[in-house]
Amino acid sequence: MFDQKVVDFIIKGDTLKGVITQDGSKIEAAATILATGHSSRDIFYLLHEKNILIEAKPFALGVRAEHPQRLIDTAQYKCDTRGEYLPPASYSLVQQVYNIGVFSFCMCPGGIIAPAATGPNEIVVNGWSPSKRNNPYANSGIVVQVQLADVIKNSKSTDIDSLALLNFQQDVEQKAFESGGGSLKAPAQRMVDFCTNKFSSTLPDCSYLPGINSSDLSMVLPGFIHGALQKAFVEFGKKMKGYYTNEAILVATESRTSSPVRIPRDTATLQHPQIKNLYPCGEGAGYAGGIVSAAMDGERVARSIYQIIATN
Repeated sequence: MFDQKVVDFIIKGDTLKGVITQDGSKIEAAATILATGHSSRDIFYLLHEKNILIEAKPFALGVRAEHPQRLIDTAQYKCDTRGEYLPPASYSLVQQVYNIGVFSFCMCPGGIIAPAATGPNEIVVNGWSPSKRNNPYANSGIVVQVQLADVIKNSKSTDIDSLALLNFQQDVEQKAFESGGGSLKAPAQRMVDFCTNKFSSTLPDCSYLPGINSSDLSMVLPGFIHGALQKAFVEFGKKMKGYYTNEAILVATESRTSSPVRIPRDTATLQHPQIKNLYPCGEGAGYAGGIVSAAMDGERVARSIYQIIATN
């Protein structure tokens, strides 16, 4: 492991011999584990530039929905106040709309909506809860499944390649930046207004500290995502009393649920099918969906490397 950014690969024939870092250092190795995060676009671009095989991978994109925590408590505990001995309530929701899955993601009771952009001129939001979960808000990603076929169907471009879903993701994030006002302010809309195509003349208080800007989120989200979310929120309100309300605010955009790119690997050796000694691993490579599963995949790759070295 090293702190320097990888800017090139040392490849001889079909074998990876090491990497070159930003300061020009050459680091040689018998095996290289490529365990990037799901937002490591520089690595995806580098692989694409070097004609090293990568694939578009389905992911999910939508918004952060934030309610007053008291509304979620009342809905889940079926009482006016939860008292001091019950923890802030959480929820998990899923709905099929037009044969597309819409679901809650990374629900944060007593939580905070946080900025999570990794590049300029883009807005990405995520959520987290402090250890006491004592914030007055509950937030969750509400996201829609995005398949390559959806992007092809809704794209005006015929140039569809392995970066198609990454480019789609980035385009939405840049629209969110513009709609937010060109700063770290995020575009937002009240839930019922969002579902009834009404501009929110006022917005409730929100935990997103950089601030929010009242926006028409139909101008930010692609049509098929916007439409699926509209239907899903109404259905969620039928499943959880009080959920569908204009006291709730939707903040765009929740887009980093998982990697929009997969780096392929051999099912037996776990090496890249084109490049020997290159081991794609973890969430960024498309083989994990969080901290624990990424750690398990790392262990699996390490065992495979050990077995290969031990037998040679």
